[in-house]
Amino acid sequence: MFERIIGHQQNKAFLERFQNREERPHALLFYGPEGIGKCLLAKEFARAFLCHGTGEERPCGHCESCRLLNFATGNFAHPDYLYFDPATDEEQEKKKTKIITVSQIRSLIRQASFGPTLSGHKICIINEADTMNQEAANSLLKLLEEPPDKWFFILIATSVSRLLPTILSRVIQVRFVPLTVEETKQALLDKEVPEAEADLLAHLSDGSLGQALRFRDERILDFRNMALKYVAEFPLQAPMTYLLGEDYFSDMIPASGGNERLQQFLSMTVSLLRDLLFVKNGLPDRVFNIDALPQLQQIAGKWEARRLYQATGAAQEAVAAAVRRANAKSVLDNVTFTINACYEGKI
Repeated sequence: MFERIIGHQQNKAFLERFQNREERPHALLFYGPEGIGKCLLAKEFARAFLCHGTGEERPCGHCESCRLLNFATGNFAHPDYLYFDPATDEEQEKKKTKIITVSQIRSLIRQASFGPTLSGHKICIINEADTMNQEAANSLLKLLEEPPDKWFFILIATSVSRLLPTILSRVIQVRFVPLTVEETKQALLDKEVPEAEADLLAHLSDGSLGQALRFRDERILDFRNMALKYVAEFPLQAPMTYLLGEDYFSDMIPASGGNERLQQFLSMTVSLLRDLLFVKNGLPDRVFNIDALPQLQQIAGKWEARRLYQATGAAQEAVAAAVRRANAKSVLDNVTFTINACYEGKI
């Protein structure tokens, strides 16, 4: 039923059994890390759930329901399918925060007075349901407490703790775990990503296909290669002279205009320092930057394990400072001096 979706075999088996039951709960909650396929599987289940086919192969891909709900062609005209994504709340416009708003939930409640028109049920997917504010969550709770007949809901969340306990008591929770490296790599290969790049992205993304694709779009490998060159330079005899002499810090990590590039660079620095710890502790199979293993082994030979641990902590603190939008030049200066001091045993 869900052959085109990689991984999550237990969840797919559960949904197949769930669909074939005559009596079933009215709401499911898919929860787990971001970008691992929760929403994709929910959409594919919705298509199978609404399909008019009578055989085992559902969705059949041929009936009127499948034609009107076809994610491959971009047709979402099915009258019994509803989907909600977070919208930018007016009060949060300056912060660019996206949430499921109370107006969206009220729109859903208005539609809940209507039954299915084409298929035997209506199905509603609420993506990132854990972004609901209190008012929206309370409104949704009333709907889940007295669900309309022939309606079925799927809530999707990253953090269960951000949902009301009363909402959690009204849904069946389905836990999703990250994809394996091989599953992520295969998914990338299916999207025609070159094999060497797919292998590296699969290791870097920690089981999140969504993150792997974002890494590719954001040219994260450029930042990784820059961070690898940076980490390899330690120890530095004159950190300030080194920073002034490397033009790419001013070109690719500008001191103004936002810290997104600095965050990417520092995140890759943290990843590399962690990999050095794995190598130092005899765990090369745990390395994320697998393509750089020979160079990492060479770099690790220069460090003591406890000082690498301190340097990794310093880089993590620098990431946090970049997220807080501290001055980019100051963050980069400080982390460079601190990592160098860690190497020299001065911290």
